[in-house]
Amino acid sequence: MARRRLRAGLLGLGVGLLVAQAAHAAPDGSDTNRWRAHLGTDLGSWIRQTPWPRVQEGPVGSRDAFGFVGLHRLALQTGLGHGFRDRFVAGLRLGYEISSGIQRSLVPDAEARAITVDAMPYLTVMFHDKHVVRPYLTLRAGLGGGLLTILDPSPLDRPERSSSLLFPELGIDVGTHAFVSSDVSIDGMLGVDHRWEYLRGTTPRDVPEGTAMVRHDMGHQSFGRRWNTSIVLAVSRWF
Repeated sequence: MARRRLRAGLLGLGVGLLVAQAAHAAPDGSDTNRWRAHLGTDLGSWIRQTPWPRVQEGPVGSRDAFGFVGLHRLALQTGLGHGFRDRFVAGLRLGYEISSGIQRSLVPDAEARAITVDAMPYLTVMFHDKHVVRPYLTLRAGLGGGLLTILDPSPLDRPERSSSLLFPELGIDVGTHAFVSSDVSIDGMLGVDHRWEYLRGTTPRDVPEGTAMVRHDMGHQSFGRRWNTSIVLAVSRWF
């Protein structure tokens, strides 16, 4: 009888310890009044760029590109948000991107090195808010800008070696927060962004006669649209 009681006591103690550890590792199910800080990067992306409005039918002036982290394109994001009503997080996301040979430019058949930044307020809706793994949907909208530098331009295009870039942007993310502790989550997501771009030459020199017409006919005009689909990995700290 004494041995049975001892075994039952040890078993109960073990179960209690396991439950306590699981409760410590899992989130408490409430994100009300909690802050979320995150840092992430694109692992891979597909980018489609077109002139807008189109000059001609077909792929005139369009560009398709694939980017991988550290190869042709590096995109980083960070942000801070505040949780309310358990399922929602509202905040501001900042983005930084550097690319080579991807960004559309004003110069036909030329590659550009681009650096861009953007700021987008966002709203996140989480599902299964009491689970360790929480799917979520994020909507974003904001503004951005950047600078382009032409790589190896022809003599005709050398008077304009750089351009400024301005754009409004919309985005949506579908992903999952996987909590490794009550305060830290690993986030994986699929993001889609659309922006309307305006390019403006910044070098204060005259453009050779006829250059503007050539650019227009080839679809390299000031206004354009860009779609970006990317796979993102991020780490979030909840406090």
